[in-house]
Amino acid sequence: MKETSEKPLVFSKHLTGKATLEHLTRFDKLLTEMMGSVEEKPEAIDDITVVEVSQANFAGIIAAGMLGEFGAEVIKVEPPEGDPARKITPYGQRLNGIGLPFLMESRNKYHITLDLNSAEGQDNFRKLVSKADVVIDAVKPGLMDSLEIGYRQLSQLNPGLVYVAISPYGHYTSKAKELCNIPDTDLTAQAASGYPSLTGNPEAPDPYNYPVKAGIWAAWYMSAALAVAGTLTALLHKRRTGEGQMVDVATNDATSAWQGFQIVWGFTMEKPRVRVGNFDWCLFPYGYYEAKDGYVTVASVLDADFRGLLKILGRWDLENDWRFLFDRITDDVEKLKTLEAELKKELAKHARKELVSKTLSYSAKAARDRLRSKGFPIIIETRSPREVLEEKHWQIRKTFLEMNLPVCGKFMIPASVPKMSESPPRVKWIKCGLGEDNEYVYKKYGLGEK
Repeated sequence: MKETSEKPLVFSKHLTGKATLEHLTRFDKLLTEMMGSVEEKPEAIDDITVVEVSQANFAGIIAAGMLGEFGAEVIKVEPPEGDPARKITPYGQRLNGIGLPFLMESRNKYHITLDLNSAEGQDNFRKLVSKADVVIDAVKPGLMDSLEIGYRQLSQLNPGLVYVAISPYGHYTSKAKELCNIPDTDLTAQAASGYPSLTGNPEAPDPYNYPVKAGIWAAWYMSAALAVAGTLTALLHKRRTGEGQMVDVATNDATSAWQGFQIVWGFTMEKPRVRVGNFDWCLFPYGYYEAKDGYVTVASVLDADFRGLLKILGRWDLENDWRFLFDRITDDVEKLKTLEAELKKELAKHARKELVSKTLSYSAKAARDRLRSKGFPIIIETRSPREVLEEKHWQIRKTFLEMNLPVCGKFMIPASVPKMSESPPRVKWIKCGLGEDNEYVYKKYGLGEK
């Protein structure tokens, strides 16, 4: 829905009734109420205690931060010298000596130090875990077990414990054992899944047709999200049965799983997956294209959508040769380049906002077509990071938060993604001094200290 000075502009035939339109006019108020103050609302898992042990593994660090946003009490355990993740930062930029990623992912965490190589540290760790619900083990596979504080030992001490282990190859199979000393990095997780070989420009000649990694820490964030899903599912099972369990997450698995149908397609068709660049595996057009003043994103899923796009661009002459979806499936990239050249030519004639306006106007009229024969092509602006931050929509949704720490000053972080009306996630604090919460946690959980 788009607000105008006259009446709401809608793009679905199901939203054209009088009652619905009246409801939509109150949309801003409803949105403000739902996204308003969260202080008086409960947290979904505020009765859960999470103990995070990680070693420069941001998949585990991120997963623990997500659970903290949902209300869990998260205790990050570091060695006396600190987690090496503290030093990882873009361009060497630090705030008060702390790397930006570590700072950002310290949301709602308590930080303590324990020397797990000492008998006293191991004993304190057992005491801590005996009262915890979740352990996130993001260190070298087998290390915690060798110290007799791994899942085998801790599950005897705390049968309801959910033990989440995150590593490159997981904690079982001979390969996992053979490669247990390989550090878990986003780059290697992507490489082991074959994903970088599918990204990049397929037309680039040697030596420029090399593998390209997907974004910044895509594998770590994929793994963290799946680890959180596994953790919450295991906690649900625990509430039903009282039983804990081990949740084993291999970051290489996670990246492979998120490729989804590409793997199925390659296996079924008995063809290698190839780099397709700005093309999509299933349909066309579906990608980023240059307009007069920047880039736009174009998506035409159905035949009717494609025909609608041709009408918007004034190129109905192309319909006869490209009328069906199977004419535009990416099984013949060379063939699609012919159509792409024509569409690029038309898109480059218009400014981004002009293309978006044309599409919205067309789609609003198409919504009243009972047969949906006019289609709903999509054209939106492809935004730069600066444009995203300036967009009022994200301000209303509180997508970004400005934090102000005494030791670091002001900085901006992404807010919690799920916007939940009754038990919303929240960022209550960010602090990450080494051992900053030793006194509080040691006293609360009865840990001994020399």
